[in-house]
Amino acid sequence: MLEQTEKNDWKRKYLDHLEVLESRERQWSQAEALLRQGLSRLSLAADGVDPGLDRQLDELRRLLRAAGETESLREPLERISESVRHLGDGHASMEQDGHGGRGLLGRLFGSEAASLRSPGAAEGRRLHIARNLLLELAEDLLGKESAADLVHRIEQATTEVQVYNLGHELVTRLQPVMRGAGNAPAGHGSQPHEVLLRLLEHIEVPAELTGRYEDIRQMLLGSAAPDHTEEALMAIAGLVAEIRGRAHKDRAEIESFLKQVTERLGEIDAAFQENVERQREGYEDGRAFGRNMDLEVKGIEESVNRSQDLDSLKGALRKRLDGIRAHVREHRETEERRISDAERQVERLNERLQSVQHESDELRRRLKEERDLAMVDPLTGIANRFAYNERLQLEVARWKRYGSPLAMAVWDIDRFKDVNDRYGHQAGDKALALIAQLIRKHIRETDFVARYGGEEFVLLLPETALPEAVAAAEHIRRAVMDSGFHYADEPVPITISCGISEFRTGDTPQDVFGRADAALYRAKAKGRNRCVTD
Repeated sequence: MLEQTEKNDWKRKYLDHLEVLESRERQWSQAEALLRQGLSRLSLAADGVDPGLDRQLDELRRLLRAAGETESLREPLERISESVRHLGDGHASMEQDGHGGRGLLGRLFGSEAASLRSPGAAEGRRLHIARNLLLELAEDLLGKESAADLVHRIEQATTEVQVYNLGHELVTRLQPVMRGAGNAPAGHGSQPHEVLLRLLEHIEVPAELTGRYEDIRQMLLGSAAPDHTEEALMAIAGLVAEIRGRAHKDRAEIESFLKQVTERLGEIDAAFQENVERQREGYEDGRAFGRNMDLEVKGIEESVNRSQDLDSLKGALRKRLDGIRAHVREHRETEERRISDAERQVERLNERLQSVQHESDELRRRLKEERDLAMVDPLTGIANRFAYNERLQLEVARWKRYGSPLAMAVWDIDRFKDVNDRYGHQAGDKALALIAQLIRKHIRETDFVARYGGEEFVLLLPETALPEAVAAAEHIRRAVMDSGFHYADEPVPITISCGISEFRTGDTPQDVFGRADAALYRAKAKGRNRCVTD
């Protein structure tokens, strides 16, 4: 026991030290990233001072962007340090440009005179600095892979106009990224109460708990939400525990019902076995009755053969007939008892079967109600993501079997965060409910719309090719734009953007959704309030 305790202590110490080392490693990585970024920014300031130094700085920035081993930076930094030392020594080359012994700092901050004397050189330096700064921004904000094509064009730019246009393109490409930042998922700069609110939206609650759900939601939407984070967290935990408890209760009821059904089936089986036994007894009784009748008839024949006079024959016949009547009466009474017992048993079985049928019907009704509630989004009243996944499987199976066209549209409310921030979350809730109802109102009975999460909706359009899907989506988009939504007697402009794709040979549902979602992002980047196909 003591040895086990010591092992646990060493294990705990090892894990503690490992956690400390991992924490320090993260800090070192962050520090290295900051140093790399700062070094890259500082290198821009020295551009244009000396052609040789410019080449060395370009090489340094290339290594920094490559994010290779730190050791690979040692030699370039030593060469740059040597070049800077020579520039600061007051050599003749420095005197020729009018700065004398001012050294490198004089070249960096005292270049106005040089610029005036050499406008072309000043313009070249501005272009060089702007190009390098744009390269840094593109790679930092878009990522190396996404910015590869833009970086190549920036490196090839030879005029300030080209650099300006490329900068404008960078801003345009950053709009979807900024949109994603504004609606970032939990864990990316969101406040704790916002994370809890998103978590709450993914909890499906039964009708009996809707009141508690709304109380927690209002707590997280209120102005004092940051002060009630812990209380809201405990309330959500209690709600989940209640839902889980109800699920266990439902499971226990189903198990109890199945146990009763098993018992009833056992009783029915026993009744059938008993019925078979009665039939066997009846068969044996019938055979015994037949044998008795044969004996009586045979006795009559013998009496007839032995009788010497009519009186003795009558007496013998009377005796035999009385025996026959007794056997018939006994057989009839036995059969009547057997039939009566069978009828009572059948009546008891019918009562039990009716009870099981009633319980089964009630259980099916409750399960259907619970299932229907679990498939509905409580805020908008339309199908939720669980229902969408189920319907999607059905439509994809039908598409694969019959080859009929199937389209998918992904919707997102434009600037929904601004609506929440300016008018409050209640206005956002009403906008969500209104848009959900407008979409449902303007689709066919065979179409299917669901709230996918947050302010996103997804629409399945069976038997619909891409052009018809675009027409239907445009109809919905205009209906939302012209809805005249008001909150607190104040008009609130709301629009939606849409990305549309259709199923193609070999597609998976994830493929189609990915294309529709990418088209939605392009709709946002093009100015919102529009429908774009993949």
